[in-house]
Amino acid sequence: MPHLRMILIALTLLAAACGGDGVATPTDTDTNTPDVDPDADTDTTPDADADPDLSLTLTGGEESPYVINETEGVLNFEAACAPEECVIARCTIGVANEAPRLLTSCDGTIELDTTLLDREGTWTLTAEAEFGLERKSASRTFEVLYAFEAGLEGLSPGESYTYSHPPELTPFCTRADTCTIEHRCEDESGTTIQCEDLAIPAAPSVTIVLTACATNTELEHCLAEQRYTFIYESPTWVDVSAGEQHTCGILDDGTLWCWGSNGDGRLGDGSSTPRSQPTRVAGDGVWTQVSAGGLHTCGIKDDGSLWCWGDNATNQVSTEPGNLARYSTPHRIGTNTNWSTVTTGSEHSCALQTDGALFCWGYNAYQQLGPGISTQGRVRINSSGTTIDTFVAVAAGDAHTCAVTAEGANGWCWGNYSSGQLNGGTSGDSAPRPVGLPVSGANYTTTTIAAGGAHSCAFVSSDFNPGMYCWGGGTHGGSGQVGHDDPPYVRGILNLSSINIITTGSEHTCAIAANEAYCWGDNSRGQLGFDLTFPTNAISTADPTLITAPREDWTAIAAGHEHTCGIAGGIMRCWGRNQVGQLGDPAVANQTSTPTPVAWPYTP
Repeated sequence: MPHLRMILIALTLLAAACGGDGVATPTDTDTNTPDVDPDADTDTTPDADADPDLSLTLTGGEESPYVINETEGVLNFEAACAPEECVIARCTIGVANEAPRLLTSCDGTIELDTTLLDREGTWTLTAEAEFGLERKSASRTFEVLYAFEAGLEGLSPGESYTYSHPPELTPFCTRADTCTIEHRCEDESGTTIQCEDLAIPAAPSVTIVLTACATNTELEHCLAEQRYTFIYESPTWVDVSAGEQHTCGILDDGTLWCWGSNGDGRLGDGSSTPRSQPTRVAGDGVWTQVSAGGLHTCGIKDDGSLWCWGDNATNQVSTEPGNLARYSTPHRIGTNTNWSTVTTGSEHSCALQTDGALFCWGYNAYQQLGPGISTQGRVRINSSGTTIDTFVAVAAGDAHTCAVTAEGANGWCWGNYSSGQLNGGTSGDSAPRPVGLPVSGANYTTTTIAAGGAHSCAFVSSDFNPGMYCWGGGTHGGSGQVGHDDPPYVRGILNLSSINIITTGSEHTCAIAANEAYCWGDNSRGQLGFDLTFPTNAISTADPTLITAPREDWTAIAAGHEHTCGIAGGIMRCWGRNQVGQLGDPAVANQTSTPTPVAWPYTP
């Protein structure tokens, strides 16, 4: 016992010496759980003073391929790194198979324009970031294609277009020689039909399907399929002029067509072949007026330019030095763009400008060009001793000319006077002379004037004796073309007090009043548009007679040498002599008195 007591005292003293509280420390009998020092640091959170890791992000390029403007296109990317003290040290941009180029700046927004993206292809943008000794890089690979346009000139994809003659379709591609355009045609049921060189095949409705692709890129680059639909409709005519043996007309789309004799190229299609159906006058542009003369033709386009073609033996087409004897396609007259009206006689031409200046040129044996100063062979009409120098209307006859003055709206005529076609008188000279009352009266307004073979007509508006007046035709009145029984004097035409249009041929006259057409004079070739029944076998009449086939909707009419053409309801009809196809229908024999629709050459 003394020994045991001594051992316990010794253990107690040893525990006190080690800081114990005098209580025995129990023995850990759990061998599976490691002993934990109660004074050990158990916080596992990283030390705030330790260096963080470097991160780098590069965004953009997700919408590849990019189609950008070749000269103005821009792509934006974003480069960002962390922590805050990091820097984006450098960026490079490179295209496949070439060494990358260093960008001057790339922190934050990276803007790439076409000075960098200078070609189509696969590009790689690389950004490199630094933080202390750490380095990281990130890359984006994307494809670049240059935008381009292609299609049919002047037309919009997805639209429908009506046509009465095959349109001249011209494909275009802004990539010039590095583009292919292919097409196919479908009918209205969607069935593929044959079409070559963008020529519309014979079908009531045709859709041209166009595909355009770039050819100089490794990547496929094609535009979306384009569809253009064309629907045929009968032509709508808006203007007509009848010459000696040919006729010309303008459609509502501004195209100009002529038919009949093509001697000296008067049809303007580049040949001298006669045409019994309309043939399109060569060249482009929109025509607003046409005048068919003896062996030549003139017209005005919507830009105010003046053109003539056909026989030029007496300079009735062109007065320029070194001009040709004939022109088979339109020849521009000067450079002016202010022409408003043109008229052609047998061998001379006259035209008005918007400021009222009147010029005439061509054959002048009867002084039909009038007095005035000649400029480049064209006479600017200015009658000495008068104020006659500006005009609002003009008409050229076979060998005389008539015009309406801007001041007072009076009718004056000059040139050949032998049949009284100037003012009813058959003596005097060829100088300009007033037609006389009421056509040249102070209290009257002449609104329309026409000059034919050897007679003239005008419409006068006034509170007293308004109406249509004609004069000339010789002392016997020719074939009744003056419409009254007192030739060659200026007399009114009975029952025609409201006239829209007057036209004078060689020996017949026609007019439109309230959309109804009347003709009178020589009918030996059926040029009046009806058969005379009284007296028996009559071939002429001085009585204005209504055309009844059709009766209404006449909007234009033109009397030629021995034929007439007019427009009713947009349909062109011709009648009279047809020995060279001037009626426009090869089925008509030498002549007909029935207004016959022109045979349109394009009918799907």
